[in-house]
Amino acid sequence: MHVCNISFQVNHAIQAAWMAWMKTNFLPELNATHCFTDTKWYQIEVTEDQNPTYTLQLYTVNKDQLHLFHSQYAAPLLQALYSQWGEQCLYFSTNMQIVN
Repeated sequence: MHVCNISFQVNHAIQAAWMAWMKTNFLPELNATHCFTDTKWYQIEVTEDQNPTYTLQLYTVNKDQLHLFHSQYAAPLLQALYSQWGEQCLYFSTNMQIVN
């Protein structure tokens, strides 16, 4: 199984609006790609002086589905995120393979 992990660091001032936007826009569009069998969304525990940080883990059964997501869907989804929030939401992604 392969996992795409996208981490987000969100400015405190937009946290509630960003979370609502993620639930009503980003996540439904992500699910509409049908590239993933499961998604898990976590809030990372950080100190009070740090911006809220989240991670979204996207599970897929094979590397081909992960490649499909990156080649056809990732750029428009992340561009929409940037267009909406700009530098107030920083993000990066990594690909992982489950080994146990």
